[in-house]
Amino acid sequence: MEPPAPSPFALALSELWHDRGLQFLLALTFLVNSALFVYLAIRFNNLSELLPLHFDAAGLPDRIDSKNGIYALPLIGVMILMLNTGLGIFIHHRERAIAILLAFGTLSIQVLLWLAVINIAGLV
Repeated sequence: MEPPAPSPFALALSELWHDRGLQFLLALTFLVNSALFVYLAIRFNNLSELLPLHFDAAGLPDRIDSKNGIYALPLIGVMILMLNTGLGIFIHHRERAIAILLAFGTLSIQVLLWLAVINIAGLV
């Protein structure tokens, strides 16, 4: 009797385990997002009670909220990281280039979120 065939998810994880480039991109993305949480935690007490959290096409604030709202930015980054990582794992065994592109796109979004936080909260 033959052993049962591994599930597609197990095969995808096995292939991902051997792809050091993709692992590096995902780990770097995770670190960039984690650093954003740490940066906000350090700066939180120095932030104004009300912050402009969204801007219109002219660059004028159209949403002002409490400073807790700024945590929405790294949380969006976490959601994008989870979604694109899951999609990348699913796609990796068919097309590695798309999985790498998803990981790089996710890293790019994390950098854009950093720029948004720096624009809203300011540098140190």
